[in-house]
Amino acid sequence: MSLTRAIAVALVATLPAAAAWLRLTSPNFELLTDAGEKQGRDALIRLERIRSVFGGAAGAKPVPLPVRVFVFRSERAFRAFRPNESTTGFFQGGPERNYIAMHGGSGETLRVIHHEYVHMVLNHSAASLPQWFEEGLAEFYSTIDKRGDNVVIGVPVENHIRTLLLAPWIDAAPFGAVNKRSPLYNERDTAGLFYAQSWAMVHMLNMSPPYRRVLPRFAELLEKGYPAELAFQEAFGVSWENALTDCKSYVRARRFTVAQVFHGSDAPVETEVTPLPEADAALAQVELLLALGRDEPAEKMIGDLRKSGGLDSADGLLAQGLLALHRKRSAEAENLLRQAREKGSRRADAWFESATLARERGAPRDEVRVLLRETVGRNPKHAEAQFLLGLMESQDGRVRESIGPLEQAVRILPRQSYFWHALALAYHQLRRTDDARLAARRAAESAATQEQLDMARAALRMVGEASGPAARPARPKQDVIVPPAWTNRQGDSLVTGVLEHIDCMGTSARFQIRVNGQRMMLFIDKPGEVLLKTASAVTFDFACGTQRPRRVSIDYSKRADAARKTEGDIRAIEFLD
Repeated sequence: MSLTRAIAVALVATLPAAAAWLRLTSPNFELLTDAGEKQGRDALIRLERIRSVFGGAAGAKPVPLPVRVFVFRSERAFRAFRPNESTTGFFQGGPERNYIAMHGGSGETLRVIHHEYVHMVLNHSAASLPQWFEEGLAEFYSTIDKRGDNVVIGVPVENHIRTLLLAPWIDAAPFGAVNKRSPLYNERDTAGLFYAQSWAMVHMLNMSPPYRRVLPRFAELLEKGYPAELAFQEAFGVSWENALTDCKSYVRARRFTVAQVFHGSDAPVETEVTPLPEADAALAQVELLLALGRDEPAEKMIGDLRKSGGLDSADGLLAQGLLALHRKRSAEAENLLRQAREKGSRRADAWFESATLARERGAPRDEVRVLLRETVGRNPKHAEAQFLLGLMESQDGRVRESIGPLEQAVRILPRQSYFWHALALAYHQLRRTDDARLAARRAAESAATQEQLDMARAALRMVGEASGPAARPARPKQDVIVPPAWTNRQGDSLVTGVLEHIDCMGTSARFQIRVNGQRMMLFIDKPGEVLLKTASAVTFDFACGTQRPRRVSIDYSKRADAARKTEGDIRAIEFLD
């Protein structure tokens, strides 16, 4: 054999064979991969383990939807799905299942799996968590490991420690609208620092005794609707700035405690491994792309499948129907979805999306209702279908019948503001005032757009009115309207100052007033029962957070409350400008 021939043979021998896709299933997960059976099995073992030990963390609840995991062998294949260049894995929710996707060759595949699993669980928890706390929890649990019969939690992330020892920290308090578009989170410059700092803070809160003892209180206050900054101060007794100073010392000391929790021997994870036909693997990827809103690459994959004749199945027809729906080709979408149903599609979305299209073209309400009921019959945990069923019942005057579907919707997806808003309205109509207030607060907490926030605030004002008497005397053009239930509630003191900040505390609030250069804190138990003087004040929106400075005159009853750090209870407010 010539030298040239020998080199050619050697090169061919070292090239990887074309990747075959596999489907691996365990009791609680489905995993699709072209990275090989071993990596798939390892990932499933880790997922089953973290599922068994994570359940009680930060209000976590069992994930109500099936979970499909993608492990891509090549970075190139993963590139079409990742949200940005630095991402090695992500979680994506969907109406019928959750998705976790990652690049299997990242070197930290198992840590990425843990991180994204935590995000998935938190997405189904009732409380909306501050971004730094959520990312910190995901990183904190990402290093979960097994030592003998114990599960080890809190193993330090060395990359984060190096980052924090070398880079200047983010000193601004990450409360309020902290997200990946925040100045605190710059993808190129500070993404690594944001994750590292969030991890360090959560590690300290979980493992440093002074903080660990009151961490459950922080989670409890968040669950009750306290704003994150106030919940932090109330629970830990220190400001963010002071806690950050403690955290810097905590990292420099490098004495990171880990927790070992007895878990016993891992039970064998029953895993079934089957080859996944190329067309099925492609359709599964199309489904993920459509869930991500990546219509163009999805359309390209569908075009390739069409050439190979891989779109005749029920799943193929459904994928084409969903793409047509995304592309606003309603008639085509409705036809393809009907064919998918006739072909025996097992996906509830084939019925749900048909219901939405029928609703949009003005079909009889009974036709829409039949499709929605078929959807929840096939998948009772289809939150959007439950929501629309509840909404239809409410609109048709069957408010009591709407409660069940709406409550089911918020149980499945508790961070959907419009679910909570509809439930607040239904509770209000049934005079379930306390439930209506809580639902309206949840709507505000989970609002993702200005429109959702405006709707939630309107609901809050509505339920505030519901807390007063059913009938109020009509006294138009008067500056002060005093409902009968508010009589004899005058305060014993009067103060004039500048309103600077409102801390929302569930259904209550704390006002920060600047009086002669000094800060004064006054409490409102029930905002709906505070007398608003002057006509302009009637439209004042009690928004949480920093206020545009406004001069106010406040009638209050002196009552010091050390727990709330307030000096009295507000009875009436007059706005002076």
